[in-house]
Amino acid sequence: MSSSTSPSTDAFNMSTSCAWGCHTVAEGRRAGPKIGSEDIVGRPDLVAKRFVERVRPWAAPVPADDAPTVAVIGAGPAGLATAALLRRANVRAIVLDRDERIGSSWADRYDSLRLNTVRWMSDLPGCRMERSLGRWVGRDDLVAYFERYAAHHRLECRLGEDGAVSTIEPAGHEWVVAGPSSERRVDAVVVATGHSCAPRMPSWPGAERFSGRFLHAVDYRSPDDHLGARVLVVGAGSSGGEICVDLAGAGVDVTWAVRSAPQVLPREVVGVPATPFGPAADVLPDAWLDRIVPWLERRIYGPRDYLPEPEEPIMWLLAECKEPMTADGIVELIRSGRVRVVDAVVDLDQEGARLVDGSHLAVDEVIAATGYRTALEPLVGHLGVLDGDGRPTAAVPRPGLGFVGFRVPLTGTLWAIDQDAHAVAAAIADRLR
Repeated sequence: MSSSTSPSTDAFNMSTSCAWGCHTVAEGRRAGPKIGSEDIVGRPDLVAKRFVERVRPWAAPVPADDAPTVAVIGAGPAGLATAALLRRANVRAIVLDRDERIGSSWADRYDSLRLNTVRWMSDLPGCRMERSLGRWVGRDDLVAYFERYAAHHRLECRLGEDGAVSTIEPAGHEWVVAGPSSERRVDAVVVATGHSCAPRMPSWPGAERFSGRFLHAVDYRSPDDHLGARVLVVGAGSSGGEICVDLAGAGVDVTWAVRSAPQVLPREVVGVPATPFGPAADVLPDAWLDRIVPWLERRIYGPRDYLPEPEEPIMWLLAECKEPMTADGIVELIRSGRVRVVDAVVDLDQEGARLVDGSHLAVDEVIAATGYRTALEPLVGHLGVLDGDGRPTAAVPRPGLGFVGFRVPLTGTLWAIDQDAHAVAAAIADRLR
């Protein structure tokens, strides 16, 4: 499985939370990432340690011949970071991925994709991104960095058919990881396939009658394929907003269907990246953040005349692993009429879409930017480690089984991966000593 996408078992026994750092919807509480029994949140010494590791490169040594073996499933950033940290702890880590290249889940996204987190908060452990990549790293540069990262740490990667994994089974104190053409017995397993593993396609009535083109955002590449078409983009996340910006910038007729409007935040404010302020979300009370984020949005964009007011507070959305939307230029495009915002889609017919307000919209193409799911059920669903939404109940729900890359904080996925990879690798390595 492809990646994107917190330590001892006791420390991560959070079965009621949305996995480390997302919030429990019922309680509204933060479950912060931990190392052993100690919390990263509010620990300046641990934060300083992470900072030093970011600015001081290191390369993982080759594990000893008798080192324990861990299968790391997913060759995206979560899997690569975890494997490097395991190797540094004298654990042999084998990175497995069904796709033929490292970072394929990023490589297959749209051409204009850029990170929403600033470059120097997006490094993986032990290998910094070059300044030449710019402040906001683009898709191709990011994938090239992942490939350099694997080479820098001399990671052992098995890609394609040899890396495909279909089942994970406990076998006493070991685990059996099996795929169509291989079976491996290992001492532990880390699943790092990420929270965006498989597209979530809407099942609207009448979709089979629609005469136009109907695709998910995962299949969108560039405006060149949509010139001259009337395009309806559905979904109010960052992907939906950025696709609207991409299309409108090329002169495509764009309508944006929004069911539940998000908070909108820019990448930077007056030239200052917004990402470094994200860690405040780890220490401020939820109620404060639910007030601060909307206030900040109004200060930046003025009256919210571009989208409906959000139905839920920001921290509730993070509990559902839904980030604020970052799509630079979207507010201006909406206000200028180059992107039209309409109600949610109810169903499709041959000519277009019917909306919640009863109106009908004639379109040539529908792009569903309706999110992704973990698709973990076939892999670990039988082990009782997933919640009702298919997300891990904890970072280390069973001894020898860990999850990295499933957290969505305000600081961004890559920042969270750095923290969680450190924590899960430490928990796994401690158990195998």
